[in-house]
Order: sequence, then C-alpha cells, then structure tokens
Amino acid sequence: VLVQEADPAKGGATLQALRDECPEDLQPDIFEKGWTHTIYMRIEEFQRVSLKTIVEAVLLCSPNYVNQSSLPLCVPGEPESQPLAFAKDTMLWASPANAGAQLLAEEIATTFAGLTVSTAEAPGPATHMLLYLNEDSFSDERLAEQVKQA
Repeated sequence: VLVQEADPAKGGATLQALRDECPEDLQPDIFEKGWTHTIYMRIEEFQRVSLKTIVEAVLLCSPNYVNQSSLPLCVPGEPESQPLAFAKDTMLWASPANAGAQLLAEEIATTFAGLTVSTAEAPGPATHMLLYLNEDSFSDERLAEQVKQA
C-alpha cells in the first residue's frame, strides 16, 4: 500500500514530487504496479478513511483474504455504519456546463435520502450547487459565469 503524507509540515508532497525523489530503478515497482494508494489525512474523520484503506490493503494481502477484492470494514459509531439523510429536502444543481457533475450528483442522490438533483440550465429552486472539478471543468465558458452567480 502506498501511503502519501498530506501535511507538508510532516514531509508531505505531491505524488509526482515523491516519485521524483525516489531512486529511478525503484519507481516502476513502487508507482506502476497498481498498489493501493491513499493520502494520509490527519483530520480525525478523514484519518479514519485513510486508516481503513491501509488496513484493508494489508488484510487483502494476507492468506485469509487474498481471494477477495474488498472488505466491508467499519469503525464502530462511524457515520458509514448508520443510514445518512438530509434533515430537510435538499436540491443539488449540477450544471450541464460542468462536465461530469451530473453523474456524480446522481451517485450522491442514490446514497442520501432527501436529496434531489436538478440538471436544468439555471439553478432555479436548487439549494446547493455541485462544482465538480476535473480537467474538463471549465471547457464550457458558461460554467465560470454560473459559479460567479452562485
């Protein structure tokens, strides 16, 4: 498992910077073998996710779990072990000008009760806007203006 430190004060850096520091002959075995990769976060809620990813990767290499692709790990009392829902009806607007936003919004809506998704040209009655950032985010000029207005 590749564990990348997130905090620069603790030696954290981008994955590319860490790769550049690695001896060249080791780079393929470390960075190109498809190892599980997690960014180690130190904020408690995110740290739990990092730790679960690390533990799962280690367990999946052990003889008892080597034939499995994932494990249903949970920490007692964590939100994942409880059904999550919005306290009041919430509408999430995924602009058609934001490449990939609609698919992510629909995935979120299937996970959380009380959330509906709008993909209309304008936000209308939406209570929240989803801004999905990827390499194509601002390929549609309309998105920048929509973000300014939101």
